[in-house]
Amino acid sequence: MSNEAVSYDWAGLEVLTFDDCLERLSLASVGRIGFIDGGSPSILPVNFALSGLSIVFRSGYGSKLSVGIALQPVCFEIDSWDSLDHTGWSVLAKGFAAEVISAEEIEQLSTLSVRPWSHPELREIWVRILVEELTGRQIAP
Repeated sequence: MSNEAVSYDWAGLEVLTFDDCLERLSLASVGRIGFIDGGSPSILPVNFALSGLSIVFRSGYGSKLSVGIALQPVCFEIDSWDSLDHTGWSVLAKGFAAEVISAEEIEQLSTLSVRPWSHPELREIWVRILVEELTGRQIAP
């Protein structure tokens, strides 16, 4: 991770740098997207990849996810925990989600290793989260 000075939040958790957060996002393949669906909060797991400073994943036409996120504020979270050692970390991205409609962009994104586990043939829509805020925390030993 980065060589910057370590800082801590009010609870004593180590604050991850922006670069640390990006690195962890680039190494992960499954995360959770949070969004509002019909006035209620929803959180769903998705297979994803990092494309520049954006998070991208595939969804299906008419799915709860594709309807709920259209140009709406969303959050996206990844984490890792070791319950035996009581260590772990979490990265949270906040931003807006939008369908990728450019054929050129879709072709480029199709080269990424985003493979939905369930019915990939139904997930034809590419969604991009335009990250506006990226934060992370770590519980170190």
